[in-house]
Amino acid sequence: MVKPLIRIVLLLVFAFVLFCAAYFVKSRLPFEFSTEISIHQYFPFNYLARKNTFELSIPGLVLADNFDKWPVFSRWYHIWAREKEKVEVQPNENGYGGSGCLSIVSRSQKSWSISPDVYIEVASGTTIFFEAILKKDFQEQTAGLRLEGFDRYKQPLDIPLPRVEAAGPHGQWEPLGMTVNIPAGISYITPRIRGTGMGKTRVDNIKVSRQSGATDVTFQTQ
Repeated sequence: MVKPLIRIVLLLVFAFVLFCAAYFVKSRLPFEFSTEISIHQYFPFNYLARKNTFELSIPGLVLADNFDKWPVFSRWYHIWAREKEKVEVQPNENGYGGSGCLSIVSRSQKSWSISPDVYIEVASGTTIFFEAILKKDFQEQTAGLRLEGFDRYKQPLDIPLPRVEAAGPHGQWEPLGMTVNIPAGISYITPRIRGTGMGKTRVDNIKVSRQSGATDVTFQTQ
């Protein structure tokens, strides 16, 4: 009687460990199985889910993606587009310097943008530096970097923030960067890559940094 009971307990423990491992992987994939059911707030899943908050006490790099390894786990999977069904985000092996990169394939002339699953908590006066390397297929395409501001409830704000557009020739990698001093009224920002026109836009070596003297910044999942 004892041995069958022990066997059942061991099978249940093994099944639970497998479920936890599957949840760990699932929480890093760029999709949700359900938006109505979530267990990330319960133990032990709150320790297995991709970290929600990243408190930073010193200036420096707060987000970096070069897409060289495990691009399927990239945070950059949120797509906004005027014609969303015509825009896709894909890993690409033809990145800067022969490395991996992310490519946005648009079959629409209208605008699109991609963003990571993070909000960056900021305060008035926080200075953020956002940089990336971009390459577009055709001269008629546009591509660039921007930041979007949100209030403390993570609702978008109609407060204009600086942006920068690629101005170089198509078919060549172009480094872009901008420094933004966050104005009052914005509690969070999200970096975005944006563009228009049909064709492929490749993105590599994305970095978001906080400059010296700024207040603490926190990352939360979007």
